[in-house]
Amino acid sequence: MSDINLKLLQSFLLVAQHGSFRRAAETARRSTAAISMQIKELEDQVGMRLFVRQPKKVTLTPNGHLLYEKTARAMRDIDDGFQSLSDIATLRQSAVTIACAPTLAPKRVGGVLTTFRRRFPDSSVRLIEAPPATALEILERQVAEFYVGPSVSNLKTFTFEKLTDEPLRACIPPEFDRGQRAISFEDLKEVPIILLDRSTAIRTLIDDILHRKNLSLNVAYELQNAFTALSFASAGLGVAMLPSIAIEMAEFDGFRVVPFREPEAARSVGIIAEKGYVQHNYSEQLMRLIRAAFVAPADI
Repeated sequence: MSDINLKLLQSFLLVAQHGSFRRAAETARRSTAAISMQIKELEDQVGMRLFVRQPKKVTLTPNGHLLYEKTARAMRDIDDGFQSLSDIATLRQSAVTIACAPTLAPKRVGGVLTTFRRRFPDSSVRLIEAPPATALEILERQVAEFYVGPSVSNLKTFTFEKLTDEPLRACIPPEFDRGQRAISFEDLKEVPIILLDRSTAIRTLIDDILHRKNLSLNVAYELQNAFTALSFASAGLGVAMLPSIAIEMAEFDGFRVVPFREPEAARSVGIIAEKGYVQHNYSEQLMRLIRAAFVAPADI
Protein backbone atom coordinates (compact mmCIF):
# COMPACT_ATOMS: atom_id res chain seq x y z
CA MET A 1 0.00 0.00 0.00
CA SER A 2 2.91 2.35 0.71
CA ASP A 3 4.13 1.89 -2.90
CA ILE A 4 1.16 3.71 -4.47
CA ASN A 5 2.38 6.04 -7.20
CA LEU A 6 1.82 9.73 -6.50
CA LYS A 7 0.63 10.18 -10.10
CA LEU A 8 -2.24 7.77 -9.44
CA LEU A 9 -3.38 9.92 -6.54
CA GLN A 10 -3.09 13.09 -8.64
CA SER A 11 -5.30 11.54 -11.33
CA PHE A 12 -7.73 10.37 -8.64
CA LEU A 13 -8.05 13.93 -7.32
CA LEU A 14 -8.67 15.33 -10.81
CA VAL A 15 -11.44 12.83 -11.55
CA ALA A 16 -13.05 13.47 -8.15
CA GLN A 17 -12.91 17.24 -8.63
CA HIS A 18 -14.25 17.23 -12.20
CA GLY A 19 -16.66 14.30 -11.85
CA SER A 20 -15.51 13.15 -15.27
CA PHE A 21 -12.69 11.07 -16.75
CA ARG A 22 -12.75 13.19 -19.90
CA ARG A 23 -12.41 16.55 -18.14
CA ALA A 24 -9.75 15.14 -15.82
CA ALA A 25 -7.85 13.93 -18.89
CA GLU A 26 -8.10 17.36 -20.53
CA THR A 27 -6.74 19.04 -17.41
CA ALA A 28 -3.86 16.55 -17.17
CA ARG A 29 -3.31 16.71 -20.94
CA ARG A 30 -3.58 12.97 -21.22
CA SER A 31 -5.97 10.57 -22.92
CA THR A 32 -9.22 9.52 -21.24
CA ALA A 33 -8.15 5.90 -21.54
CA ALA A 34 -4.89 6.62 -19.69
CA ILE A 35 -6.73 8.32 -16.80
CA SER A 36 -9.26 5.48 -16.67
CA MET A 37 -6.45 2.92 -16.51
CA GLN A 38 -4.76 4.82 -13.66
CA ILE A 39 -7.99 4.87 -11.62
CA LYS A 40 -8.44 1.14 -12.26
CA GLU A 41 -4.88 0.52 -11.11
CA LEU A 42 -5.46 2.57 -7.96
CA GLU A 43 -8.68 0.71 -7.17
CA ASP A 44 -6.87 -2.62 -7.62
CA GLN A 45 -4.13 -1.53 -5.23
CA VAL A 46 -6.54 -0.40 -2.47
CA GLY A 47 -8.83 -3.37 -3.11
CA MET A 48 -12.11 -1.43 -3.43
CA ARG A 49 -14.07 0.77 -5.81
CA LEU A 50 -13.53 4.48 -5.45
CA PHE A 51 -16.00 5.77 -8.07
CA VAL A 52 -19.52 4.99 -9.17
CA ARG A 53 -19.36 5.12 -12.96
CA GLN A 54 -22.46 6.55 -14.68
CA PRO A 55 -23.03 7.35 -18.38
CA LYS A 56 -22.42 11.12 -18.06
CA LYS A 57 -20.53 11.44 -14.77
CA VAL A 58 -18.66 9.62 -12.05
CA THR A 59 -19.18 10.08 -8.32
CA LEU A 60 -17.18 9.04 -5.32
CA THR A 61 -18.11 6.01 -3.28
CA PRO A 62 -18.07 6.40 0.54
CA ASN A 63 -14.56 4.93 0.59
CA GLY A 64 -13.64 7.22 -2.29
CA HIS A 65 -14.84 10.22 -0.23
CA LEU A 66 -12.61 9.12 2.66
CA LEU A 67 -9.57 8.78 0.41
CA TYR A 68 -10.31 12.10 -1.27
CA GLU A 69 -10.43 14.02 2.02
CA LYS A 70 -7.15 12.49 3.24
CA THR A 71 -5.36 12.80 -0.10
CA ALA A 72 -6.49 16.38 -0.79
CA ARG A 73 -5.27 17.45 2.65
CA ALA A 74 -1.93 15.67 2.15
CA MET A 75 -1.45 17.29 -1.26
CA ARG A 76 -2.11 20.73 0.21
CA ASP A 77 0.51 20.04 2.88
CA ILE A 78 3.00 18.96 0.21
CA ASP A 79 2.30 22.10 -1.83
CA ASP A 80 2.72 24.26 1.28
CA GLY A 81 6.02 22.53 2.05
CA PHE A 82 7.40 23.16 -1.42
CA GLN A 83 6.22 26.78 -1.29
CA SER A 84 7.97 27.27 2.04
CA LEU A 85 11.18 25.87 0.59
CA SER A 86 10.81 28.13 -2.42
CA ASP A 87 10.36 31.16 -0.16
CA ILE A 88 13.47 30.20 1.83
CA ALA A 89 15.47 29.77 -1.36
CA THR A 90 14.33 33.17 -2.64
CA LEU A 91 15.26 34.85 0.65
CA ARG A 92 18.62 33.07 0.69
CA GLN A 93 19.55 34.61 -2.63
CA SER A 94 19.64 38.12 -1.11
CA ALA A 95 20.35 37.46 2.58
CA VAL A 96 23.55 36.13 4.14
CA THR A 97 23.95 34.92 7.72
CA ILE A 98 27.44 34.32 9.05
CA ALA A 99 28.89 33.60 12.47
CA CYS A 100 32.11 35.05 13.81
CA ALA A 101 34.39 34.78 16.82
CA PRO A 102 33.82 37.81 19.11
CA THR A 103 37.47 38.93 18.97
CA LEU A 104 37.35 39.15 15.17
CA ALA A 105 34.03 40.93 14.71
CA PRO A 106 35.00 44.54 15.63
CA LYS A 107 38.37 44.87 13.90
CA ARG A 108 38.28 42.72 10.77
CA VAL A 109 34.75 41.58 9.99
CA GLY A 110 33.04 44.88 10.85
CA GLY A 111 34.97 46.72 8.14
CA VAL A 112 34.22 43.94 5.64
CA LEU A 113 30.48 44.26 6.26
CA THR A 114 30.64 48.00 5.60
CA THR A 115 32.36 47.37 2.27
CA PHE A 116 29.92 44.58 1.38
CA ARG A 117 26.88 46.75 2.09
CA ARG A 118 28.31 49.52 -0.08
CA ARG A 119 29.03 47.17 -3.00
CA PHE A 120 25.79 45.14 -2.75
CA PRO A 121 23.06 47.50 -1.48
CA ASP A 122 20.26 45.05 -2.39
CA SER A 123 21.61 42.38 -0.05
CA SER A 124 21.39 41.99 3.71
CA VAL A 125 23.82 40.42 6.18
CA ARG A 126 23.13 39.03 9.63
CA LEU A 127 26.13 38.48 11.90
CA ILE A 128 26.09 36.13 14.89
CA GLU A 129 28.88 36.55 17.44
CA ALA A 130 29.66 33.09 18.83
CA PRO A 131 32.62 31.46 20.59
CA PRO A 132 34.49 28.78 18.64
CA ALA A 133 33.09 26.08 20.92
CA THR A 134 29.65 26.61 19.37
CA ALA A 135 30.79 27.05 15.74
CA LEU A 136 30.05 23.53 14.52
CA GLU A 137 26.66 23.38 16.21
CA ILE A 138 25.66 26.65 14.51
CA LEU A 139 26.70 25.30 11.11
CA GLU A 140 25.07 21.90 11.67
CA ARG A 141 21.77 23.62 12.43
CA GLN A 142 22.29 25.80 9.32
CA VAL A 143 21.81 28.93 11.42
CA ALA A 144 24.78 30.43 9.57
CA GLU A 145 26.36 29.72 6.19
CA PHE A 146 29.94 29.83 7.43
CA TYR A 147 31.97 30.70 10.52
CA VAL A 148 34.96 33.04 10.73
CA GLY A 149 37.29 32.26 13.60
CA PRO A 150 39.96 29.95 14.99
CA SER A 151 40.22 26.35 13.89
CA VAL A 152 38.38 23.85 16.09
CA SER A 153 38.71 20.10 16.66
CA ASN A 154 36.44 17.35 15.29
CA LEU A 155 35.81 19.04 11.94
CA LYS A 156 34.80 15.72 10.27
CA THR A 157 31.99 16.97 7.99
CA PHE A 158 33.39 20.51 7.85
CA THR A 159 36.24 22.25 6.07
CA PHE A 160 38.65 24.81 7.49
CA GLU A 161 40.20 27.33 5.10
CA LYS A 162 43.15 28.91 6.86
CA LEU A 163 43.47 32.67 6.34
CA THR A 164 46.22 33.62 8.77
CA ASP A 165 48.13 32.71 11.93
CA GLU A 166 47.27 34.97 14.83
CA PRO A 167 49.98 35.20 17.53
CA LEU A 168 49.43 35.23 21.26
CA ARG A 169 50.67 38.36 23.08
CA ALA A 170 51.30 39.31 26.69
CA CYS A 171 50.05 42.67 27.98
CA ILE A 172 52.51 43.48 30.77
CA PRO A 173 51.94 46.41 33.21
CA PRO A 174 55.05 48.33 34.41
CA GLU A 175 55.17 46.64 37.83
CA PHE A 176 55.66 43.22 36.17
CA ASP A 177 57.75 44.37 33.19
CA ARG A 178 61.40 43.28 33.05
CA GLY A 179 61.98 44.94 29.70
CA GLN A 180 62.36 41.74 27.64
CA ARG A 181 61.80 42.01 23.90
CA ALA A 182 60.14 38.58 24.01
CA ILE A 183 59.10 36.33 26.85
CA SER A 184 58.41 32.66 27.48
CA PHE A 185 55.65 31.07 29.53
CA GLU A 186 58.20 30.23 32.21
CA ASP A 187 58.88 33.98 32.67
CA LEU A 188 55.32 34.46 33.90
CA LYS A 189 55.22 31.78 36.61
CA GLU A 190 55.40 34.24 39.49
CA VAL A 191 53.04 37.00 38.30
CA PRO A 192 49.24 37.20 38.42
CA ILE A 193 47.77 36.13 35.07
CA ILE A 194 44.60 37.34 33.35
CA LEU A 195 43.03 34.80 30.96
CA LEU A 196 39.85 34.35 28.98
CA ASP A 197 37.65 31.45 30.07
CA ARG A 198 37.78 27.88 28.77
CA SER A 199 35.06 28.38 26.14
CA THR A 200 37.53 30.38 24.02
CA ALA A 201 39.98 28.98 21.45
CA ILE A 202 42.86 31.06 22.80
CA ARG A 203 42.41 29.55 26.27
CA THR A 204 42.49 26.06 24.75
CA LEU A 205 45.76 26.99 23.03
CA ILE A 206 47.29 28.32 26.27
CA ASP A 207 46.18 25.26 28.27
CA ASP A 208 47.67 22.93 25.64
CA ILE A 209 51.03 24.73 25.75
CA LEU A 210 51.06 24.66 29.55
CA HIS A 211 50.22 20.95 29.55
CA ARG A 212 53.07 20.13 27.15
CA LYS A 213 55.46 22.18 29.29
CA ASN A 214 54.11 20.63 32.52
CA LEU A 215 53.79 24.20 33.76
CA SER A 216 51.24 26.00 35.97
CA LEU A 217 50.54 29.73 36.08
CA ASN A 218 49.01 31.90 38.76
CA VAL A 219 45.64 32.59 37.10
CA ALA A 220 44.25 35.50 39.11
CA TYR A 221 41.36 36.42 36.80
CA GLU A 222 39.38 34.28 34.36
CA LEU A 223 37.14 36.42 32.16
CA GLN A 224 34.70 36.11 29.29
CA ASN A 225 35.53 39.33 27.48
CA ALA A 226 38.84 40.44 25.97
CA PHE A 227 37.97 44.09 26.59
CA THR A 228 37.67 43.38 30.32
CA ALA A 229 40.98 41.52 30.32
CA LEU A 230 42.68 44.51 28.67
CA SER A 231 41.16 46.93 31.18
CA PHE A 232 42.39 44.75 34.08
CA ALA A 233 45.91 44.69 32.61
CA SER A 234 45.77 48.47 32.11
CA ALA A 235 44.84 48.82 35.78
CA GLY A 236 47.94 46.84 36.75
CA LEU A 237 46.06 43.80 38.08
CA GLY A 238 48.17 41.29 36.19
CA VAL A 239 49.54 40.16 32.83
CA ALA A 240 46.85 39.50 30.24
CA MET A 241 47.47 36.80 27.61
CA LEU A 242 45.39 37.54 24.52
CA PRO A 243 45.34 37.09 20.73
CA SER A 244 46.87 40.01 18.88
CA ILE A 245 43.61 40.97 17.15
CA ALA A 246 41.93 41.46 20.54
CA ILE A 247 44.65 43.90 21.57
CA GLU A 248 44.50 45.81 18.28
CA MET A 249 40.76 46.40 18.53
CA ALA A 250 40.97 48.37 21.81
CA GLU A 251 42.97 51.46 22.68
CA PHE A 252 44.48 50.94 26.12
CA ASP A 253 47.65 52.19 27.73
CA GLY A 254 49.17 51.14 31.03
CA PHE A 255 50.94 48.04 29.67
CA ARG A 256 53.46 46.92 27.07
CA VAL A 257 52.58 44.32 24.44
CA VAL A 258 55.26 41.62 24.24
CA PRO A 259 55.45 38.57 21.90
CA PHE A 260 56.11 35.02 23.10
CA ARG A 261 59.27 33.11 22.21
CA GLU A 262 57.37 29.86 21.75
CA PRO A 263 56.55 29.41 18.04
CA GLU A 264 53.46 27.38 18.94
CA ALA A 265 51.97 30.43 20.72
CA ALA A 266 49.70 31.25 17.78
CA ARG A 267 46.32 30.09 16.52
CA SER A 268 45.11 29.52 12.97
CA VAL A 269 42.19 31.71 11.93
CA GLY A 270 40.03 31.02 8.91
CA ILE A 271 36.65 30.08 7.49
CA ILE A 272 34.75 26.99 8.63
CA ALA A 273 32.00 25.69 6.36
CA GLU A 274 30.07 22.47 5.89
CA LYS A 275 31.55 20.11 3.29
CA GLY A 276 29.63 20.27 0.04
CA TYR A 277 27.68 23.37 1.04
CA VAL A 278 27.03 25.49 -2.06
CA GLN A 279 27.47 29.19 -1.31
CA HIS A 280 25.17 31.49 -3.29
CA ASN A 281 26.45 34.59 -5.05
CA TYR A 282 26.25 37.10 -2.18
CA SER A 283 27.66 34.59 0.28
CA GLU A 284 30.63 33.88 -2.01
CA GLN A 285 31.23 37.62 -2.52
CA LEU A 286 31.31 38.12 1.25
CA MET A 287 33.78 35.26 1.60
CA ARG A 288 36.08 36.91 -0.94
CA LEU A 289 36.05 40.18 1.00
CA ILE A 290 36.83 38.34 4.24
CA ARG A 291 39.76 36.55 2.61
CA ALA A 292 41.11 39.87 1.36
CA ALA A 293 40.70 41.47 4.79
CA PHE A 294 43.02 38.93 6.38
CA VAL A 295 45.59 39.07 3.60
CA ALA A 296 45.71 42.89 3.30
CA PRO A 297 43.33 44.55 5.78
CA ALA A 298 44.35 48.07 4.87
CA ASP A 299 43.27 47.59 1.25
CA ILE A 300 39.60 46.84 1.99
